[in-house]
Amino acid sequence: MTQKQMIELVKQHHPDAGETEIRRWLNQAMREFCRKTRILKAAFQFPTVINQRWYGLDSSIIEVLSVDYDGYKIKRLVGNPNLRDLE
Repeated sequence: MTQKQMIELVKQHHPDAGETEIRRWLNQAMREFCRKTRILKAAFQFPTVINQRWYGLDSSIIEVLSVDYDGYKIKRLVGNPNLRDLE
């Protein structure tokens, strides 16, 4: 189904809605679908700092599947860390 067909379908139920508003709804639905189905995967890189274990993540990151550091896969921590260095 093309975007034009989807817009026409939405207009049948919301005849007063403008095309820009409908496109916004369709894009929002597409993002929500991708988030819920986890269909999109991406890789992120950022610089690290000595003696810093906690980093803020990009707001578009939904779930961390794995972490690599200098080409090595880092094992997932099970439980709580021995040393808590949250600020």
